[in-house]
Amino acid sequence: MLQLSAARGTASSPPGAARAPLPAWLGRMRRWLPAVLAAALALAGCARHDGAAQMAQAHQYQLQGKTRAAIIEMKNVLQQESGNGAARLLLGQLYLETGDVLSADKELRRALALGEAKDKVLPALGRAMLLQGQFEQIAELLKGAPDQPAYLVLRANAALAQNQPELASRLFELALKGQPGYAGALLGQARLALMRQQPQAALLLVEQALQRDPNDLDHLRLKGDLLRLQGDGANALLAYQHIIHLRPEQVQAHVDIANLHLQAGRIEQAKAALALARKVGPGQLLVVYTQALIDFREGRLAAALEQLQQVLRVAPDHMPSVLLCGAVQLGLGAYQQAEQLLDKFLAANPRQVYASKLMATVALKNGAPEQALKLIEPLLEPAGAARQSDIELLTLAGEAYMRSRRFDKAAAAFEQASELAPQAAMLHAAVGMSRMGMGESGRAIAELERAAGLEPKGGRAGVLLVLTHLRTKNFPKALAAVQQLERQQGGNPLVFNLKGGVQLASRDVAGARASFERALTLDPLYLPALENLAQLDLMEKHPEQARQRYEAALRRAPKNAAILGALAKLATAQGKPAEARVWLERAARDNPEALAPSLLLAHFYLRGGEQQKALVLAQKLQAGNPSNADTMALLAETQTQTGQHEAAADSLAKLAVLQPASAAVRMRLSTAQLSAGDVDGAMQSLRKALSLQADLPQAQTALIQLLIARAGYPQALAQAREVQRRHAEAPLGYKLEGDVLLAQQKAEAALALYQRAFGLAPSGPLLIPLHAALKALGKGREANARLLDWLKQHPADQPTRLHLASSLLAEQAYPAAREQFERILQDDPANVIALNDLAWLYQQQKDERAVALAERAYKLAPATPAVLDTLGWILAERGDQARAVPLLRQASERAPEAGEIRYHLGMSLLKSGDRRGARNELEKVLAGKDFGRRDEVKAVLARL
Repeated sequence: MLQLSAARGTASSPPGAARAPLPAWLGRMRRWLPAVLAAALALAGCARHDGAAQMAQAHQYQLQGKTRAAIIEMKNVLQQESGNGAARLLLGQLYLETGDVLSADKELRRALALGEAKDKVLPALGRAMLLQGQFEQIAELLKGAPDQPAYLVLRANAALAQNQPELASRLFELALKGQPGYAGALLGQARLALMRQQPQAALLLVEQALQRDPNDLDHLRLKGDLLRLQGDGANALLAYQHIIHLRPEQVQAHVDIANLHLQAGRIEQAKAALALARKVGPGQLLVVYTQALIDFREGRLAAALEQLQQVLRVAPDHMPSVLLCGAVQLGLGAYQQAEQLLDKFLAANPRQVYASKLMATVALKNGAPEQALKLIEPLLEPAGAARQSDIELLTLAGEAYMRSRRFDKAAAAFEQASELAPQAAMLHAAVGMSRMGMGESGRAIAELERAAGLEPKGGRAGVLLVLTHLRTKNFPKALAAVQQLERQQGGNPLVFNLKGGVQLASRDVAGARASFERALTLDPLYLPALENLAQLDLMEKHPEQARQRYEAALRRAPKNAAILGALAKLATAQGKPAEARVWLERAARDNPEALAPSLLLAHFYLRGGEQQKALVLAQKLQAGNPSNADTMALLAETQTQTGQHEAAADSLAKLAVLQPASAAVRMRLSTAQLSAGDVDGAMQSLRKALSLQADLPQAQTALIQLLIARAGYPQALAQAREVQRRHAEAPLGYKLEGDVLLAQQKAEAALALYQRAFGLAPSGPLLIPLHAALKALGKGREANARLLDWLKQHPADQPTRLHLASSLLAEQAYPAAREQFERILQDDPANVIALNDLAWLYQQQKDERAVALAERAYKLAPATPAVLDTLGWILAERGDQARAVPLLRQASERAPEAGEIRYHLGMSLLKSGDRRGARNELEKVLAGKDFGRRDEVKAVLARL
């Protein structure tokens, strides 16, 4: 345990405190007090200050264990002789004895600056630095110092703290060679033995040191620590009490006793010991840290955090505080802060078990099971076999394996843990779920039944057993299991809701309704049962009954956000967006401190095309919750939909900091960066996504496409072949290599790879690039025939049909394209791409249905530039410039680089009579690079 303290403050009356009237005698005293003070000052002026005598007295107090009295004497000396280096040195040593290392450091450095001998100052200053965790600075302090035992031991202890045991061992041996039996070196070797899991050897070394100096405080403390590690609490307590007998004001020993009681679960005795420590060392950071430890043990996380922040502000490298603060932040759900703190601790203490378990928990919370396993698996290897009896570690490993879908390893870890704790119901339940993941339903159910039998009231294991029977469609057994839960937990609405689910799966609708109603009699606001009854009402075509049910619950709890949200969901399902808006806005207004209702409202605005409203709300939510991943993700989404791509990329970069293990966030960031024109940033984000999740097909595809766009064919080819190496029997790697070759005009070689990929897993998405390769070879008829043949066999493959329709449209094969688009809309009337493209095609053919189709597409996707452009241009060509211009302007703002859209805007402005606006837009068209009909634009401008 590091010794840390803060300088003491002085007490004072609170400002504005009421004062009692002065007694009459005190009033009289006030009249003659100045004369008395004057006389006293005169006498004081005649008295001679004797610093040497005061220092001698301080030494005497030190020998008597009266360290605080000695400190007061030395402060008195320094008031008169601020430049007294010897006094500064003694005061620094006294502070070090009390554990006030910050004050000790300050005074010892002053002594050194005042010219005190280095061989007197450096050992004490080095010790103060060690206790502050300033291990690397020790080398600088001792630069040029001789190889004296004291200096060698300082260097060795710094090496030991930096996990360099071999160097430390050599330095301790050199110190003992220079001075056999040197206590500091023996103590260091004891610490080294402890690090090597040799507690008995460590204790023998400490006893050897104590024979030379039985009252050395450091030796006594290490003896107490060793005895505590060996479970000998009684003798450890005696060692600490012996220190207090020698030095009653030694804060560290009081804290050690508090920790001893805390370790044994004696919280009240720990508090009493800490109170004594606080009395002799008020404000010392060691006391503050221990209070945080007690707060943590009692679940007062906010109080613990406040205490730890005090320590870390003054001593940011105090590793016990760093570790404890990481645990506290994890408990508070602040995963980013917890990760940063634990990362710092593990950098200084690699593979420390408790910290590794905490960091693995953070990784699981962040949805990164592979990252958790990188921390856990080394601790479970043969070298760490002793840790295979760590139930907590095994359980973490099991959970990480489960989330990675490595069910066999999960089952093995959970089974090992359950052998260590055979009565732990949830461990058997975990084994059961792992077995279910492996497809071993019989063994899974046996484990779940065992788990349910171990829980007195069924509990979670009983619920899992019911759900497992439902999954295997064994409805009679599911019903029997839920009836057992009903007998054990007859007053729990969850049980009756679960029973209703079983009955519904068994097609007993009446029984299910009765069970859901029973759940509501137990808890009228139990939302799962409410929702299930509402679904039954809707299924039976009684939406008003569902609404009335929710409204009745709402009368009991008018501000219940969940019920208001359910009413909004019901209204949306009925096609009543205005009513849904009312419910959602009410939920957000009535629950201003709750995030969920406001998040739902913002997403509702986005779906309804009210991007600006959504953006304003998202900005407000993010400003009030800057470290919340949901608000940051919402802000990024609204910025994306309002065309603020750079801002969206900035928000997603911040989200990546909040969720550092999320490959999906890096993917979103790459898309935003690409939209903002930051291709380098997009590629970096994709590579980061692949470092987090190596087999992420979207990232692999996107990275290769970017490399192709930059003509980085060798890197793209290497990436594609790496995908093949990882998954030789999967089609993706061959498809991606085909993309690289096709981009280099090597259509024949690309075709062979596409055919190989299609042969491995025939599908529409793999047929589409094959179609492109055939067309590149001039085999357009064969290419279209392949697609048509596929669609005859797979008529519901809408993406492939849409590709064919778009290809035919590009070829100006309008009748054939029209047939395919109309077929798509028969099966999917809300397909925006088909609606938009067919509207354009109808317009080319002077078909009156063009406007109606474009309006339908606009209603579904009011913020999409292509949709805005199609409707706007159709209206412009039909003479409705009043509607056309705003739509085309909005389209151009959302896609400023699209020359065709800007051309349409310019021509619409011209038709509306705004010649100046038209010239401005058409000149921008010419300034761009992606517009082909430049001569046509020049001709129009010439007429202006």
